[in-house]
Amino acid sequence: MADKMTVIVSETPEALADRVAADFAALVKETLSSRDRFTVALSGGVTPKGLYTRLASEPYRSSIPWNKLWIFWGDERCVPKDHPDSNYRMTEEALLRYVPVASDHVFRMHGEDPPPQAAREYEKILRRVFGVDEPWPAFDLILLGLGPNGHTASLFPGTPALADGERWVVGNVVRAQQTVRITLTLPVLNHARQAWFLVTGAKKVEIFAKAQASPDPECPASLVKPDSGELRWYVDQAVVQSGDRGQGSVIRK
Repeated sequence: MADKMTVIVSETPEALADRVAADFAALVKETLSSRDRFTVALSGGVTPKGLYTRLASEPYRSSIPWNKLWIFWGDERCVPKDHPDSNYRMTEEALLRYVPVASDHVFRMHGEDPPPQAAREYEKILRRVFGVDEPWPAFDLILLGLGPNGHTASLFPGTPALADGERWVVGNVVRAQQTVRITLTLPVLNHARQAWFLVTGAKKVEIFAKAQASPDPECPASLVKPDSGELRWYVDQAVVQSGDRGQGSVIRK
Protein backbone atom coordinates (compact mmCIF):
# COMPACT_ATOMS: atom_id res chain seq x y z
CA MET A 1 0.00 0.00 0.00
CA ALA A 2 3.04 2.31 0.27
CA ASP A 3 2.60 3.58 -3.28
CA LYS A 4 -1.00 4.55 -2.47
CA MET A 5 -0.20 6.44 0.73
CA THR A 6 0.89 10.05 0.90
CA VAL A 7 1.86 12.13 3.92
CA ILE A 8 1.19 15.83 3.33
CA VAL A 9 2.83 18.15 5.84
CA SER A 10 1.64 21.72 6.49
CA GLU A 11 3.33 24.21 8.77
CA THR A 12 0.32 24.93 10.99
CA PRO A 13 -3.21 23.64 11.63
CA GLU A 14 -4.52 26.67 9.73
CA ALA A 15 -2.34 25.88 6.72
CA LEU A 16 -3.51 22.27 6.92
CA ALA A 17 -7.16 23.38 6.79
CA ASP A 18 -6.38 25.52 3.74
CA ARG A 19 -4.64 22.65 1.96
CA VAL A 20 -7.34 20.07 2.69
CA ALA A 21 -10.09 22.49 1.65
CA ALA A 22 -8.39 23.06 -1.70
CA ASP A 23 -7.87 19.33 -2.21
CA PHE A 24 -11.46 18.63 -1.18
CA ALA A 25 -12.79 21.08 -3.77
CA ALA A 26 -10.54 19.59 -6.44
CA LEU A 27 -11.65 16.03 -5.62
CA VAL A 28 -15.32 17.04 -5.77
CA LYS A 29 -14.77 18.62 -9.18
CA GLU A 30 -12.87 15.60 -10.49
CA THR A 31 -15.47 13.14 -9.19
CA LEU A 32 -18.43 15.06 -10.60
CA SER A 33 -16.81 15.13 -14.03
CA SER A 34 -17.69 11.44 -14.36
CA ARG A 35 -20.45 10.87 -11.78
CA ASP A 36 -23.58 12.72 -10.74
CA ARG A 37 -22.92 12.87 -7.01
CA PHE A 38 -20.10 13.02 -4.46
CA THR A 39 -20.44 10.91 -1.31
CA VAL A 40 -18.45 11.85 1.78
CA ALA A 41 -18.39 10.56 5.36
CA LEU A 42 -17.40 13.32 7.78
CA SER A 43 -15.43 13.09 11.00
CA GLY A 44 -15.81 14.80 14.35
CA GLY A 45 -12.96 16.45 16.22
CA VAL A 46 -11.09 19.74 16.48
CA THR A 47 -8.97 19.38 13.34
CA PRO A 48 -11.88 18.53 11.01
CA LYS A 49 -13.79 21.47 12.51
CA GLY A 50 -11.05 23.78 11.19
CA LEU A 51 -11.57 22.29 7.73
CA TYR A 52 -15.35 22.70 7.90
CA THR A 53 -15.00 26.32 8.94
CA ARG A 54 -12.73 26.90 5.96
CA LEU A 55 -15.14 25.19 3.55
CA ALA A 56 -17.97 27.37 4.89
CA SER A 57 -16.11 30.49 3.74
CA GLU A 58 -15.25 31.82 0.31
CA PRO A 59 -14.29 30.74 -2.26
CA TYR A 60 -15.57 27.27 -1.33
CA ARG A 61 -19.02 28.27 -0.11
CA SER A 62 -19.85 29.52 -3.61
CA SER A 63 -17.65 27.39 -5.85
CA ILE A 64 -18.39 23.87 -4.59
CA PRO A 65 -21.63 22.41 -6.06
CA TRP A 66 -23.01 21.55 -2.63
CA ASN A 67 -26.32 20.34 -4.03
CA LYS A 68 -24.47 17.37 -5.54
CA LEU A 69 -22.84 16.33 -2.28
CA TRP A 70 -24.30 13.50 -0.20
CA ILE A 71 -23.21 13.90 3.42
CA PHE A 72 -22.73 11.04 5.89
CA TRP A 73 -20.78 10.50 9.12
CA GLY A 74 -18.13 7.96 10.01
CA ASP A 75 -19.22 7.71 13.63
CA GLU A 76 -21.36 9.31 16.30
CA ARG A 77 -21.66 9.44 20.06
CA CYS A 78 -24.87 8.15 21.60
CA VAL A 79 -26.33 11.57 22.27
CA PRO A 80 -29.11 13.68 20.70
CA LYS A 81 -28.25 15.83 17.70
CA ASP A 82 -28.28 19.03 19.77
CA HIS A 83 -25.94 17.68 22.45
CA PRO A 84 -22.54 19.45 22.78
CA ASP A 85 -20.76 16.12 22.14
CA SER A 86 -22.64 15.38 18.92
CA ASN A 87 -20.50 15.12 15.79
CA TYR A 88 -23.55 16.13 13.78
CA ARG A 89 -24.05 19.28 15.86
CA MET A 90 -20.42 20.33 15.41
CA THR A 91 -20.62 19.85 11.67
CA GLU A 92 -23.93 21.64 11.40
CA GLU A 93 -22.65 24.63 13.37
CA ALA A 94 -19.32 24.83 11.52
CA LEU A 95 -20.40 23.99 7.97
CA LEU A 96 -23.87 22.80 7.05
CA ARG A 97 -25.81 25.90 8.08
CA TYR A 98 -23.63 28.03 5.79
CA VAL A 99 -23.64 26.01 2.56
CA PRO A 100 -26.53 25.04 0.26
CA VAL A 101 -26.53 21.27 0.84
CA ALA A 102 -29.89 19.70 0.03
CA SER A 103 -31.54 18.61 3.28
CA ASP A 104 -32.41 15.21 1.80
CA HIS A 105 -28.72 14.66 1.03
CA VAL A 106 -27.70 14.86 4.70
CA PHE A 107 -27.80 11.56 6.59
CA ARG A 108 -26.97 11.77 10.26
CA MET A 109 -26.56 8.87 12.66
CA HIS A 110 -29.36 8.92 15.25
CA GLY A 111 -27.28 8.87 18.40
CA GLU A 112 -30.36 9.36 20.56
CA ASP A 113 -31.69 5.91 19.59
CA PRO A 114 -30.52 2.63 21.14
CA PRO A 115 -27.13 1.89 19.53
CA PRO A 116 -28.06 -1.43 17.85
CA GLN A 117 -31.17 0.18 16.36
CA ALA A 118 -29.29 3.30 15.25
CA ALA A 119 -26.61 1.16 13.57
CA ARG A 120 -29.17 -1.02 11.77
CA GLU A 121 -31.11 2.00 10.52
CA TYR A 122 -27.96 3.73 9.28
CA GLU A 123 -26.87 0.61 7.43
CA LYS A 124 -30.29 0.49 5.79
CA ILE A 125 -29.78 4.06 4.59
CA LEU A 126 -26.34 3.23 3.21
CA ARG A 127 -27.63 0.15 1.42
CA ARG A 128 -30.42 2.18 -0.13
CA VAL A 129 -27.97 4.83 -1.35
CA PHE A 130 -25.10 2.60 -2.45
CA GLY A 131 -27.02 -0.53 -3.47
CA VAL A 132 -28.50 -3.28 -1.34
CA ASP A 133 -26.55 -5.99 -3.15
CA GLU A 134 -23.14 -4.35 -2.87
CA PRO A 135 -20.68 -6.08 -0.52
CA TRP A 136 -19.48 -2.69 0.77
CA PRO A 137 -20.34 0.96 0.06
CA ALA A 138 -17.78 2.87 -1.98
CA PHE A 139 -17.57 6.38 -0.52
CA ASP A 140 -15.80 8.91 -2.69
CA LEU A 141 -14.14 10.21 0.48
CA ILE A 142 -14.00 9.29 4.15
CA LEU A 143 -12.46 11.83 6.53
CA LEU A 144 -10.79 10.39 9.62
CA GLY A 145 -9.09 11.53 12.79
CA LEU A 146 -6.49 9.90 15.02
CA GLY A 147 -7.15 9.54 18.73
CA PRO A 148 -4.38 9.46 21.34
CA ASN A 149 -4.94 5.72 21.78
CA GLY A 150 -4.86 5.07 18.03
CA HIS A 151 -8.61 4.93 17.48
CA THR A 152 -10.19 6.25 14.32
CA ALA A 153 -13.90 6.79 13.67
CA SER A 154 -15.15 4.92 16.77
CA LEU A 155 -12.95 1.89 16.23
CA PHE A 156 -11.11 1.68 19.54
CA PRO A 157 -8.42 -0.81 20.58
CA GLY A 158 -9.83 -4.00 22.02
CA THR A 159 -13.40 -3.40 20.84
CA PRO A 160 -15.57 -5.96 19.03
CA ALA A 161 -16.15 -3.78 15.97
CA LEU A 162 -12.55 -4.35 14.84
CA ALA A 163 -13.35 -7.97 14.03
CA ASP A 164 -16.66 -7.34 12.27
CA GLY A 165 -16.33 -8.40 8.65
CA GLU A 166 -20.01 -8.41 7.71
CA ARG A 167 -21.85 -5.33 8.92
CA TRP A 168 -21.42 -1.83 7.54
CA VAL A 169 -22.37 -0.02 10.74
CA VAL A 170 -22.26 -1.21 14.35
CA GLY A 171 -22.91 -0.05 17.87
CA ASN A 172 -19.43 -0.49 19.31
CA VAL A 173 -19.04 -1.11 23.04
CA VAL A 174 -16.01 0.84 24.30
CA ARG A 175 -15.47 -0.57 27.78
CA ALA A 176 -12.35 1.50 28.43
CA GLN A 177 -14.50 4.63 28.24
CA GLN A 178 -17.68 3.03 29.59
CA THR A 179 -19.65 4.06 26.54
CA VAL A 180 -21.07 2.87 23.24
CA ARG A 181 -20.43 4.54 19.90
CA ILE A 182 -22.01 4.12 16.47
CA THR A 183 -19.40 3.62 13.77
CA LEU A 184 -18.69 2.50 10.26
CA THR A 185 -16.74 -0.74 10.25
CA LEU A 186 -13.18 -1.26 9.07
CA PRO A 187 -14.13 -2.91 5.73
CA VAL A 188 -16.21 0.16 4.89
CA LEU A 189 -13.28 2.46 5.58
CA ASN A 190 -11.04 0.27 3.44
CA HIS A 191 -13.45 0.29 0.52
CA ALA A 192 -13.40 4.08 0.15
CA ARG A 193 -11.98 5.61 -3.00
CA GLN A 194 -10.18 8.14 -0.80
CA ALA A 195 -9.45 7.98 2.94
CA TRP A 196 -7.92 11.13 4.45
CA PHE A 197 -6.60 11.39 8.00
CA LEU A 198 -6.35 14.89 9.50
CA VAL A 199 -3.90 15.07 12.41
CA THR A 200 -2.38 18.04 14.26
CA GLY A 201 -0.38 18.72 17.40
CA ALA A 202 2.80 17.52 19.08
CA LYS A 203 0.79 15.17 21.31
CA LYS A 204 0.15 13.00 18.25
CA VAL A 205 3.83 12.39 17.37
CA GLU A 206 4.12 8.92 18.92
CA ILE A 207 0.71 7.61 17.93
CA PHE A 208 1.17 8.92 14.38
CA ALA A 209 4.43 6.97 14.15
CA LYS A 210 2.63 3.87 15.42
CA ALA A 211 -0.17 4.34 12.92
CA GLN A 212 2.42 4.47 10.13
CA ALA A 213 4.05 1.21 11.22
CA SER A 214 2.84 -2.32 10.60
CA PRO A 215 -0.90 -2.96 11.05
CA ASP A 216 -1.64 -3.47 14.74
CA PRO A 217 -5.09 -3.95 16.32
CA GLU A 218 -3.81 -1.99 19.31
CA CYS A 219 -3.70 1.01 16.95
CA PRO A 220 -6.86 0.71 14.82
CA ALA A 221 -5.82 3.62 12.59
CA SER A 222 -2.96 1.46 11.31
CA LEU A 223 -5.54 -0.99 9.95
CA VAL A 224 -6.93 1.56 7.49
CA LYS A 225 -5.42 0.44 4.19
CA PRO A 226 -7.85 1.10 1.31
CA ASP A 227 -8.23 -1.97 -0.89
CA SER A 228 -7.95 -0.07 -4.16
CA GLY A 229 -8.28 3.55 -3.08
CA GLU A 230 -5.84 6.19 -1.91
CA LEU A 231 -4.75 6.88 1.66
CA ARG A 232 -3.61 10.37 2.62
CA TRP A 233 -2.31 11.67 5.94
CA TYR A 234 -2.63 15.43 6.28
CA VAL A 235 -0.51 16.48 9.26
CA ASP A 236 1.01 19.66 10.60
CA GLN A 237 4.71 20.17 11.29
CA ALA A 238 4.28 19.44 15.01
CA VAL A 239 3.21 15.87 14.24
CA VAL A 240 6.43 15.13 12.34
CA GLN A 241 8.72 17.29 14.47
CA SER A 242 11.04 14.36 15.10
CA GLY A 243 11.38 13.61 11.41
CA ASP A 244 9.30 12.40 8.50
CA ARG A 245 7.33 9.26 9.23
CA GLY A 246 5.76 6.58 7.14
CA GLN A 247 6.66 4.57 4.10
CA GLY A 248 4.68 6.55 1.55
CA SER A 249 5.69 9.71 -0.27
CA VAL A 250 5.99 12.92 1.77
CA ILE A 251 4.85 16.29 0.43
CA ARG A 252 5.63 19.49 2.30
CA LYS A 253 3.40 22.52 1.84
